[in-house]
Order: sequence, then C-alpha cells, then structure tokens
Amino acid sequence: MQGTEAKKLEKPTGKKMLEKIFDSISQNYSEERFRRDTKEFNRLEGSVCHSDFDRSTAWLAEQLIEAGFSAVERIELAADGVTSACDAIMPEAWDLTAHSYLDVVSEWPENERRLADTAETVLAAATWCGATPPGGSTGELVAYDPEHLENACGKWVLYEGVPVGSINQPLARAGALGIVVTDLRQGNCNPDATRWMNNQGTWGWYYLKGEPRLPIFVISSRRALALKASLDRSEKVVLHGVMNTRHYDGKVYTVTALLPGESKEEFGLFAHMYEPFLSDDASGVAACIEIGRMVKASGIRLRKSLRVLFSMEHYGFAEYLAQRPHQLKAAINLDTLATPMYRELGFPMHWRLSPLCMPFFGDLLLEELLREVMPDLRWSPGAGTLSDDTIGGDPMLGVPTNWMYIEVGELHHTNDPIFSDVDWEMAGTVIKLVAAYTAFLLTAEADDFKSLLPNLTALAIKPLDNNSDTPFARKVKCDFAAAELASLERWAPGTIDAQAAEDAVAPFRLPDAEITPKTESEREAAELIVTRLEPGTPWSLARIPYPEKRRFDGYRMVPLQYALCNGQRTLLETVRMCEAVSFKRWGDRQLAALIATLRYLESYGYLRLTKVGK
Repeated sequence: MQGTEAKKLEKPTGKKMLEKIFDSISQNYSEERFRRDTKEFNRLEGSVCHSDFDRSTAWLAEQLIEAGFSAVERIELAADGVTSACDAIMPEAWDLTAHSYLDVVSEWPENERRLADTAETVLAAATWCGATPPGGSTGELVAYDPEHLENACGKWVLYEGVPVGSINQPLARAGALGIVVTDLRQGNCNPDATRWMNNQGTWGWYYLKGEPRLPIFVISSRRALALKASLDRSEKVVLHGVMNTRHYDGKVYTVTALLPGESKEEFGLFAHMYEPFLSDDASGVAACIEIGRMVKASGIRLRKSLRVLFSMEHYGFAEYLAQRPHQLKAAINLDTLATPMYRELGFPMHWRLSPLCMPFFGDLLLEELLREVMPDLRWSPGAGTLSDDTIGGDPMLGVPTNWMYIEVGELHHTNDPIFSDVDWEMAGTVIKLVAAYTAFLLTAEADDFKSLLPNLTALAIKPLDNNSDTPFARKVKCDFAAAELASLERWAPGTIDAQAAEDAVAPFRLPDAEITPKTESEREAAELIVTRLEPGTPWSLARIPYPEKRRFDGYRMVPLQYALCNGQRTLLETVRMCEAVSFKRWGDRQLAALIATLRYLESYGYLRLTKVGK
C-alpha cells in the first residue's frame, strides 16, 4: 500500500510488544502485489538461460526503486568457470539456444516416442549440460554400469539420480553420446513430473571451464521405467536426441538495495535468483521486496538499516559477503518459503538456527514471536549448518543467517505443483512474521529487548534440560545458549552482560565435560589445531591445479565443522561439537581421512596446522 493507504506503526510497549508490531505491520501486506511480483520475476528468469538474466535483474532493480529502496545496485559477476570467491568457482554462462528433444526411434508405441521435449518443460534439458552435434545424436540406450564404462561408448546411458561429476565425467571420457536421467523417488509422488537436474559438478555444484559436457535429458519416472523394462528384457532401444545449448564466458548479477536507518549497521533479507520455480525462489525475492515495502510504509523509526540482497545461490552470496564492503550484522534467508507441502503433506515450517560458530539471538526472538502471534503453527527448529545462503554465519564473514522455509524432503526441484507452486496464504503468513521480526530488529532499543529478556532466556535454556546429553554435549549446548543471549548486547548495548548470560545456563552444566581421547586417531586430533586462512569451506579447490585436485572422504568438507576451526580449538573439539548438534559422526576412519584432507589442504595454503602448545 502506498501513500495515505499505508498503515503507520506506532511503537508499542508492554509484554505483547511483538504481537502489536505484527498486527500493525501486517496491515501493509498486499497479497495481490506479492503474487504479481512472484509470477513476473519467474516469467523473466524461469528459462535459467543467462541471456535472460540482464532483463530479469533490470526489472528487479526497477521494482526496488518503486518500493522505496535507495542505493540500488546491479553488480556484474563473471560467469566464466574460473573466477572464484570463498573457493566457489563461478560456472560459465549457459543458454538453451533452440528447441531440444529426445525420441525413441526403434520399435516403440507411436504415441510414446517423445521422451523429453523442452517445448513441454524447460527442465527436459539439464541446465549447464552440453550439446549434441547440430543434427543430433542417434544411438542405442544402455543402463548405467560403472564397472563397464566402455560399454557406454557411442551410446545413450540411462541413469537414475542426479548425474553429478563422478557420474558424467567418466561417461564423457568413455565416449557416451549423452545421459538420460530421472528421479524415481519423486516418481512415487507424480510419475509424470520432471526434476530440475542442475548439480552436475565435481568441484562444487557446477562444471569448471574445460571440463567435458554431455547432453543430459531429464525424463519422467513413467517414461524411464518403460525404458528400463525394455532393457531388462534385453530389447534394443535406439534413441535420437537433439540438444541445442551453449556455454560461454558471460555474467550474472548481484542485486542489492537499502532502506537506510540512523545507523550504518544493517540487517539483511536474502533470497537467491536464477532458478526455474515460483517457489524456488521467485517467491523469496518477491517476499523480500514486499517486506521492504511493509517496513517503509509503516513509518517506523529505523535505528538500523535494512538491506535486501539477491544473487546466485551460494556462489553470488559468497562473493558479496567476502569481497564487497557492507555493514551486515545479521540476516534471514527466504528460500522456498511456502510450498503447498505444509498443508497437503503435513511438512512443518523449518526455522534454521544460527550456527555454533556464530550464535545469534534471532533464534530466540523468532520463536518468541511465533509463540505470541501464531502458537498453532507447526514448525521445527534445526541446527545451523552454513549450507546454501546461510554461509554468512562463518565467523570470517560475520553475518549470522537464519532461514525460514517449508521442508521439502525428496520432492526438491520437482516441477510437480506440490513443490513448484506457492501456497499463497502460507506465504503471506511467513511474510508477515518476517516483516514483524525485521521491524522489531530495526527499531528496538535496549529497553525493548530487556522487556523480552526473561522470555528469551527461558527459550535459550529450554533445550538444556535433556537427560540424554553427555557432559561435553551439554557444555556445547550451554555455551551456545549463553552466546545467543550475549549477542543481544552487540545488537543493542545495555541489554545484558556476559556474566548474566553465563549465569542463566550455569545450573545446567555437568561435571567432567572434558573430552578424553581414547584411540590413536582421537589422540592425533586432540593434538592438532587448525587455523583457517580464508573464509568459506574448501569447495571448488580453486587454489589447486586441476590434475592435483582430489575428492574428499564424504564428498566435501563439513562446513560447520570447518568453521569451528578458529585457531584455538583442537580438531577433536570441533568434530565433537559438530556431533553434539547434528547426525554427522566421525569414527576412527573418518577422523583419519579428515586429518589427511587437512594436511592436503594445508599444502595448498588453505589452512595452517599446529600442535597444541606450539
């Protein structure tokens, strides 16, 4: 709402402060406007072709200006397969240049010959995949057989799952014509749906410059099972595919803008771009703009500034947070905020907490807001992991980032409406919640936080009353809770002192919380201290010459464990801390592999290893 229609927010006081802010700022929400922006942005960028991104991001910049933001920037990033930030090498630009399709040309039911067609869905061509020769490629179909890759030479290969680098690169070297992929797990929900298969990289999510690329067609489970049945009967299936794509040195953009406050310190609203779904994440981008409009229309006194930040998932955010000047002190990520799964499948709303390495009181504030205004909402808090666009919680980046979204399970990236559509009513709920949360963070003073402190303290210590904790796990959780509370003081000086935060958790601490190494690998890890030399987690191994890159045990480093390596903790402490809040476990074999990986990374300048006491 604009002008006289906007509802101004008078600063409330008292115990129900959050509820009053929620009720007041919610009046400035427009579902019609949010729907319009979501659909238009998805229309502009949904092809996932880089040649469309100039137009889509220019439109986005215009919307930010219209919404009342200032300092609107559209920052060019090289998409060249070489340039990196936080060790994430940007993929080359990619376009689907013409109609592409895959047909059965051997004996087959006539009305079922067309297996994949970009006229039916752009997802039929796996984003970032290679092209066929101009006239297409014709060859026999074989099942994927990693033990006999020579059988793939000159043939199409049927594969179930995401064809990551460990699949597609050996097949390319073996001379395969291309890959035909499906996701049978998603077929249990909708056998005619297609999954977006974007993760084809070996060193990160995407191809690096110079790596061979096969054409990759994505087909429905129903069609894939028909092909598999024929192969199981030893019937010859011949395919003809035409894939028209190109990859090249191009660019993508980061788009950012500001609602300036009295302080240069910023709170951020994050959402990624460049994916093909309304839900993931055109709705997140539109939600951030709508929240900015709501805050602007409320007329509240902004003591801190509000920044919106839109970029390429992980890669673009890493570049901005590591290499661009900013004053971001915390953020919330709005990625896949409201699919229909909440109502139709009973999936909960997920609230990703700040990470152990950078606790933030926003964990508690959002829970208190939910308790006051929406006690019946089904939601599930989860430990911070630094995944996706929550990477800012790395202490070397310094932006603890929460994330609110609907759990998606095995239905991630399907074009079935259960994932790809937006639950507009639920989206409105999330937008109002985040708008109230944001407004409070931007305008509240120390006295406002003090009025909430008893409730926030109760929420901080609630997870500590767990009889199954080991003494060390309890120590980890107590340290985290105390640090969540202590972070209030950095946000609003005069709210709480460090001793009060420690006093709140002290009754829950258990004796004998030290770690006692029992095996040779544990003793070695207990003697090692890791000092990271750059932010982020080793990802694309950009420092390492291509022939010398090697895969890690478990695919890649665990971001949370690596971020806990602060030059003071022992390696054993970092893995046991991570275990206290996650399902990841490091036995002797995993510890030995981790130590070997760290020594490998040290030799290329990623980190420094020292012995305790030296």
